[in-house]
Amino acid sequence: MKIVSWNIAGGHTFKGRVEDASSYNREDLSYFIGQIKDVESDVISLQEAHTSVNRNNDSQAKTIAEALGYDFVVNHPYSDRSHIKSDQRLSLSIISKLPIENSYFHLLPNPSLRITRPDGDVWVSLDVGFLVTTVGYNGNRINVANCHMVPYHYFNRDFLEFNDIRDDTSDFLIRLSKKPTLVAGDFNYNDLKRLLPRIFENGSYRESFEGVETAPGRGQQDHVLFSNQWDIRKYEIRVGEADHYLCVSEVELK
Repeated sequence: MKIVSWNIAGGHTFKGRVEDASSYNREDLSYFIGQIKDVESDVISLQEAHTSVNRNNDSQAKTIAEALGYDFVVNHPYSDRSHIKSDQRLSLSIISKLPIENSYFHLLPNPSLRITRPDGDVWVSLDVGFLVTTVGYNGNRINVANCHMVPYHYFNRDFLEFNDIRDDTSDFLIRLSKKPTLVAGDFNYNDLKRLLPRIFENGSYRESFEGVETAPGRGQQDHVLFSNQWDIRKYEIRVGEADHYLCVSEVELK
């Protein structure tokens, strides 16, 4: 089974310094569709996909799924306005060739952070968490979870400070791991073994790749985890024109 994880920044390519978090170039969803199509993945987990503020059915996830011929889409907006485009909302999306039987969103505690950016924009921490789907795969029901964590570094804070959020995340992921689970997402943190040690200590999860740059200039922000019912076959990080790289993992049920 092959899974893609990609923060697509509302379908925008990138210019400038990644630290700006606003130096986006043109909107070109066809570029992202073409890159994903070339991978031929079973499941696609997208972060920062756009959904129209006024029309919830108007989403990039739906457009991508239709372009690729995938039948199953789950989309969860998690902001009132995108920092990239004001008439859009940031969303977590899971697109699948395999049947999605149900889905839900696990909300993490919000640290209620606030900061004024150099351009005068006021940023607040969003209500983030895990979009979870149950997918039918070779006669099994597996979990596929997608997340986008708060970018604490933009608020001049460290994720390690927030023990309640780390504990909630660890407890939730350990519960999911009781059956075959894949977790993909933009964690906005490089070293998950330092951030979430409990999910690794008991062998609940392993990482598909470690120490690989997935966001230019910021190291490994993106991660794909697999529970102990899986073995990793291979992975690929595709460097491109976006502010995150396309991450591909291929796993096999034991």
